[in-house]
Amino acid sequence: MPNFDISVVIPVYNAEEYLGETLASVEAQTLGMDRIQVVLVDDGSTDGSADICRAFAEKHPGHVVFVQQENAGVSRARNVGLDNATGRIVTCLDSDDAWTADSFAHAVAFFDEGGHGVDVLCGKLELFEGQSSDHPLDYRFTRSDDKDALVYLGMQPADIQSTIGNCFFLREAIGDTRFDEDLSTSEDTLFVAKVLLGKCCYGVAPLCRYRYRKRSDGSSLSQVITFQKHHQNLEVCRRLFAASREAYGEILPFIQATALYIVNWQIFGATAEPLTEEERALWRAEVEELLADISLDVLAKPSWLAREKKLVLYRMKYGEDVFSRMAWVEKDRGLLEGVRATSLNAKAPCYIYDLEQRGDVLHLEGTTDLSVFREPFQLFVLDEKSGRRYDACLFDYPTATHETIAGEVVFEGLRFTVDLPLKPGCAFSFCTQIGEGGRTLALTPHYGHFALFSQSMKHDYHRFGDVMVKHIGKQLRTYRATVRMAVVSELRRLKEVATYDKVDARTRRAYVGLRLRYHLHRLLFKKPIWIFGDKEWKAGDNAENVYRYAVRESGFHGAKMYFALEKSSVDYPAVAAYGDVVDPSTARYRLLFLLASVVVSSRSEESMVNPFGTNLPLVKDLLNYDFVYLTHGTLFGDLAFMLAKPAKDIRRFCVSTQMERRALLTSAYAYGEDEVVLTGMARYDAYGDAKPRKVVAFLPTWRAHLAGKIIPGTSTREYVPHFKDTDFWAFYNGLINDERLLEAMRRTGYTGEFYVHPAFEKQAADFSGNELISVGDGSADYERVLSESALLVTDYSGVGFDFGYQRKPVVYSQYDSVFSGGHTYGEDSYFDYDADGFGPVARSLDETVDAIIAYLEADCAAEPLYRERADAMFGFSDYQSCKRIFDAVVAMRSSSRGSGEGA
Repeated sequence: MPNFDISVVIPVYNAEEYLGETLASVEAQTLGMDRIQVVLVDDGSTDGSADICRAFAEKHPGHVVFVQQENAGVSRARNVGLDNATGRIVTCLDSDDAWTADSFAHAVAFFDEGGHGVDVLCGKLELFEGQSSDHPLDYRFTRSDDKDALVYLGMQPADIQSTIGNCFFLREAIGDTRFDEDLSTSEDTLFVAKVLLGKCCYGVAPLCRYRYRKRSDGSSLSQVITFQKHHQNLEVCRRLFAASREAYGEILPFIQATALYIVNWQIFGATAEPLTEEERALWRAEVEELLADISLDVLAKPSWLAREKKLVLYRMKYGEDVFSRMAWVEKDRGLLEGVRATSLNAKAPCYIYDLEQRGDVLHLEGTTDLSVFREPFQLFVLDEKSGRRYDACLFDYPTATHETIAGEVVFEGLRFTVDLPLKPGCAFSFCTQIGEGGRTLALTPHYGHFALFSQSMKHDYHRFGDVMVKHIGKQLRTYRATVRMAVVSELRRLKEVATYDKVDARTRRAYVGLRLRYHLHRLLFKKPIWIFGDKEWKAGDNAENVYRYAVRESGFHGAKMYFALEKSSVDYPAVAAYGDVVDPSTARYRLLFLLASVVVSSRSEESMVNPFGTNLPLVKDLLNYDFVYLTHGTLFGDLAFMLAKPAKDIRRFCVSTQMERRALLTSAYAYGEDEVVLTGMARYDAYGDAKPRKVVAFLPTWRAHLAGKIIPGTSTREYVPHFKDTDFWAFYNGLINDERLLEAMRRTGYTGEFYVHPAFEKQAADFSGNELISVGDGSADYERVLSESALLVTDYSGVGFDFGYQRKPVVYSQYDSVFSGGHTYGEDSYFDYDADGFGPVARSLDETVDAIIAYLEADCAAEPLYRERADAMFGFSDYQSCKRIFDAVVAMRSSSRGSGEGA
C-alpha cells in the first residue's frame, strides 16, 4: 500500500454540477497526485455524481478509494471516509469547494518541519460565488503577515476554529474520534473541537486557502435555515461542554467561545418559516441555559461578536436590569463585574449621515441605538468652549429597529437631528446621559458617506462660507475661514493624504493631484457643474431624458451640465451628439464629480453616488453636491433599507404616484415634505407620440438567488452556468416557445420581444427565440420597447407602471413568489397586483397563455376596469415630467443654499 502524505476525504451527495471543479483542485495540487489519496464517499446520490467519482478513480488507480452507501447523511459519509484514510495527514473537502494549488504542499512542509508540536493546521477560508466577503475569523491570519503562526487557545480562547473544511489533521491525532452521526449541522465544529482538546493549540497558514462556495442559488445545506437546525446547533453546544468536562473536568474558555460562536449566528438569524411562540420560548430557554456556563470574560472579549449581540446576551444572562448595574469609566466604557462589557466608542450610538449648512446653523442628522440599554437617555451636543448644551430631537425610525430570532426588540430605531450655531470658536462634543441622573458620557461620532468627514482621517475639514469646520478626534471645531486658515488646513490635509498607509503610493499621488486640481478649478471656474447619469454603460433611462430636456429645451444657462457614460457604450455617440459626455471611469470624471453641486440619476448604487470607491476618505471633505433621485421604476414595495435617508442622502426624490409619496413621507424613510416631489416619470414623456405596433413585450424581473455575483468595481454580474436548470428559465423559455401561444400570434399578426432584467444580462443567450418571438442580446431599450409594444407580459416588474401610464394592458405572470426567491422588495408591498394592477394576474403557464391570447384576439385593448385603476394611480398624464423634474432641481438650487444657480 502506498504511503500517502495526505488523504482527502470527500463526502458526495448530488454534487455533479460542482464535483468536477472540486476534484480538479485536488489534481492541481503542486504536491503531486502520487503523494495524495482521495477517499470519495457517495452518500446515495441520485444524479450523476457517482459516475464522476468512478471516472476519477479510473483516472488515478491506486490513489482513489470510492465507496457508495445508502443515504445516511454527511456525518456517516465522513466517518466512512476517515475509516478508509491512510495518509499521514487528513483533510475533509466538501464536494462543492476547493483548495488552492499550493495548499497541500505547504501543509506537508509545515508538519515535516515539526509542526511546532501541534496536530491541526488551519488554512484561510475564502468565500466565493454567492458571497465573497471576509470571514469573521480572518483576523487570525493577518497577524502573521503571510507566515505560519500558532494559536494558543489557553491565552486566546476567542480565536476558535469552527469549520473542518479548511483544516489539516495528523491522522494519529484523530485516533478514534468520529463525527456524531445523528447530527446534520455543526457536526464539523464539534469534531474539530474534540481534536483540539488534545493540545489546545493549532497552527494557521495564510498561504493555504480553502475556497468555500456560498451557492448563489442558496441551495447548499449550510444555507437553508430552519428552527430544527438552530435547535440542533444548540445541542452541539451542549455536547461541546460535555466533551470538555470529560477531558478536563471543566468547560475550557475556548469551548465556551466555540458555543458562543454558534449562538452568535442565531441571535438575529432568519429562518425559512417564522418561529412559533413555543419555538421562541424554547430557543430562549436553551440559550439562557448555555449562558449560565459561559463566563462574562469569554462573553465580552470576542471581536467577532457584535456589540448589539453582546448586549442581548448580557440581558439574557443577567436579567433585564443589567445595564442599570453597569459602571461607566473613562467617559465611554461600561463595566460589568469589573469586566469591560461595552463601549460607546462604536458606530451605532452616534451615526451621522448628513451634515449641512442651513443659513447660520450647522444641521446634523443621524441615528442612534442608545435605547438598547433599556434606560431613559438624553442625547446632546456640548460646546466645550461656552458650556452651552444643544439637545437633539429624536424621531422614530422603524427601519433600524432590531429584533432577535425570538421576536424580542433589542432596540427601537431612532433618528436624531440637532442644529448647532455656525460661528467660529466652538468645540462641539457629542454626549449622552443614560438613566435618571446619569453622568455625562462621551460618544464618538461616526460619519456616513454624505456627512463630509471620515473616521479614519485626522485633518479633514470643510468650509461653510466664512466658517471652517474641522473634524478633530471626537469633536467638531469651528474657526474663522481666513485665507491663511484655508491654506494651512489644505497643506495639512495634503500631507495626510500623501502619507495615508491604507493605499499604495500611486493612489496617494493621484489623490494629492486631484485635490490640487480641485482647488485650482474652484479659483478659475465659477460656473456650477451638474452631472446626470443612468447606468455607467447605458443611457436611455430617466436621467438621460431629463438631460436631453435640460440641454435642448430648458433654455437654462446657470450650470455646466455633463452626462456620465462609458465611452465603450453603444449609447455614447447618440448622447455625445447633443451633450457633453464624460466617461465615469476617468480621472476627469472624478474631478468633475468633486466639483459638482448637483447629481441627477435614475440609479442609487454606490458607483453613482461615490466614484471614488474605498478612496472616498481622501476627498470626502470636498464633496458638496445635492443628489436628485429619479428612480428607475415606480417604488411599489418597501425599500427603506436601501433608500431611506441614512442609506442614501437624497435631496429630491422624484416620484410619479401619490402611493410612492405617501410611503416616502413615513418615518421608515425619514424624508420631509419638500424632499419628495410628485413630478411623473421622466421616460414617460417619450410615450406621448408613440404609436404601438403589434408587438408583445416579455419583460420579467429578476430573482436575487439566481443572479451571479457583482463583478468588483462594476455594476455587472457574472454568468451563472447552472441558470438553465432553474424553474425561472424553464417557465419563461417554455412560455415564449409555447405552440398554443405562437399559433395565436400567427393568427392575429403579432410578434414578440423577450428581454431579461439587467441583473440577468449575461444569461440572455440561455433563452431560445423563434420566428415570432426574438430574444434580446441583453437588457431592453426600455424607451423603445415600452412605447412601441401593445401588450406587456411581466411578473412583478415596475415596468408595468409604464404600461399603466399609457393605458395599455399588462399580463402579470406570477407562477412563483418573487419574495420566496429573493428580490429587492420584501413581502411588504404598497401595490396589490390583484386589486391595483393594470391587467389580469396569471399563476401558471396555461393561465398566462390564456390571458395573452385573450388580449391578442381583442387587439390588445385595455378593459375599462384597468384604465380606471391607472387614472387613480398617476399624478399626471400630460407627458411633461422632464420639465417638472428639471424645474424642481433649479428651484432646489435657487433656494436651499442660496447658491444663485437659478440664474
